[in-house]
Amino acid sequence: MNPKSANPGPVPVDYYERKIQQIASSRQIAVKRRSILSFVRLGTMAIAIVAGYVAWHQQDAIWLVLLVAGLAAFGRALFLDTDNNARIRRLEGLDELVRYEQLALAGQAGPAGRGAQSGYAGAGQADQVGPADPAEHPYSYDLDIFGKGSVFAMLNRSQSEPGRDLLASWLMTPADRGSIRERQEAIKELAGDPDRLFDLAVIGRQRPLRNRTVQHILHWLKKEEAPFSESYWALVRWGYPVVTLGLLACYIAGLTGGNEFGFFCLLFLGISSYFSKTVIAHYVALSGIVKEVGVLSEGIGQIEERTFHAGLNKRLQGSLLHPHQASKEIKGLDGLLHRFDYRLNPYVFIPLNAFLLWDLWQMHGLNTWRQRNRERIGQWTQTLAGMEALGSMALLYFNHPDWCFPEIVEGTFEFGAQGLGHPLIPERKRVTNDFAISGTGRLELVTGSNMAGKSTWLRTVGVNMVLAMAGSPVCARSCRLSVVSVVSSMRVADNLEDSTSTFYAELKKLRSIIEKVKHHEPVFILLDEILRGTNSRDRLAGSRALIRQLIREGAVGIIATHDLELAQMEEELPGHIYNYYFDVQFFGEELGFDYTLRNGICTTKNAELLMKQIGIELA
Repeated sequence: MNPKSANPGPVPVDYYERKIQQIASSRQIAVKRRSILSFVRLGTMAIAIVAGYVAWHQQDAIWLVLLVAGLAAFGRALFLDTDNNARIRRLEGLDELVRYEQLALAGQAGPAGRGAQSGYAGAGQADQVGPADPAEHPYSYDLDIFGKGSVFAMLNRSQSEPGRDLLASWLMTPADRGSIRERQEAIKELAGDPDRLFDLAVIGRQRPLRNRTVQHILHWLKKEEAPFSESYWALVRWGYPVVTLGLLACYIAGLTGGNEFGFFCLLFLGISSYFSKTVIAHYVALSGIVKEVGVLSEGIGQIEERTFHAGLNKRLQGSLLHPHQASKEIKGLDGLLHRFDYRLNPYVFIPLNAFLLWDLWQMHGLNTWRQRNRERIGQWTQTLAGMEALGSMALLYFNHPDWCFPEIVEGTFEFGAQGLGHPLIPERKRVTNDFAISGTGRLELVTGSNMAGKSTWLRTVGVNMVLAMAGSPVCARSCRLSVVSVVSSMRVADNLEDSTSTFYAELKKLRSIIEKVKHHEPVFILLDEILRGTNSRDRLAGSRALIRQLIREGAVGIIATHDLELAQMEEELPGHIYNYYFDVQFFGEELGFDYTLRNGICTTKNAELLMKQIGIELA
């Protein structure tokens, strides 16, 4: 068994306490600066007003200089105040993120509480990710991978929808051995610098990147139409302003009369409006995404400036730096979109477009940008998504330095863990167990009384396997595991719409498992109460037949059952069936559970006591 992978970073509790204090101190400084800047704005505006009034009456150049200086100082103060207010909002967002992690670490907030108030934009959408039909997925419904209080809700720190979806796909599909090991190294490196994890999260929190935005950009990039891209349009772009500005200069110099200049202005408006009709379709396609593009640029810039050593992190970063620096390219698109938005202010847009063909210049910029980056924007968004997904697992590891990264082994199937616990159970309540299973054609039968912990144990094993196959740390002191896909039949429900009974629904799941086993796919099976929807005689006969068939096909897994008769199969199939159980203790009319996995068969029962407690009168 491999030793636990140590997290060399700071102690989470101490780190969060210091972080909150640092944020409070920085915010206090920023609030004081806001007060100072408000007085500066008021003072500079007063100076400008007085200077303008005196300059109007005295026609003294010194007062005009003072007027210009006052307006310039006011503009500068306004810019600094806007920047400072943005910093205050970011600090408030950062404080919210850190406080949530602090509460979660203390067990005062959990997966069920993660949502909009947690500050994680994607985390509140745990019920919107995952397979279209969870019941059809091999394990996600049985193991609480998605939905309220799920593994995804516990894990997700992604702010963007692409990041959220990528993390969900990792939880739904096991990675290969090389990818798992790459992710593990990347996560360890990211976990060593939690400040950067929060920096990226708070940037994305301002305006979470949506899939719709990415699709808008990709759809626009795929368009073959590129209006005004022919070389002769360069003559129009440069020649037209020469004519219009020349006529304006002639009018100012008195060389052109007002009527003539008015006629030309109408002509300029008509020409510029004609061009704008072609440009407007591209503007509409990209409008409304300016803020998200700006956040994308800043988030990618934050990734670009880091120093990485892990192979996956370096490769993701490299995709942003070559052949052009992605953050600068996206910032260029951001600038183009902002300049397009000048059309929202007619007092600014109409003169610019009439005299400079503003839309034509911006369309030229878009065409050039699209030609240069047509194949890269999808890679950029996937890189950001990858960093967010890895960052989610890195923060999980930072918060739980006592968890480990499994050693991914090759060859014959192997799974072994020490101190294995369910990650969704708070640490103060979590009971851990040691467990090992190796080889093929082997099934572990787990018996036990009601509420003793059989189903939870199956989910404990399954959830940790899913996390391991995604590259995440697992809730154990140490772990060794082969690459494997979990398949399960635990929660089975009828479907009135499809006229499917509970029994038939379970048969469908079992058929899917049998098919995978027959094709010798590397699967680990989790079954809870086989064939529960039929009578006891048929259930026992069917369960025995299924177990024999699974063993013949070389299957491996765990089966939880109340049927103690199945445990007798250990004698029938030695070396293939192993019995484990969870016990119950009686304290008068009260029950006690220690949730400790033991070798052997359960001999205690609690059903009669439970039935009496709810009022069933037993003879």
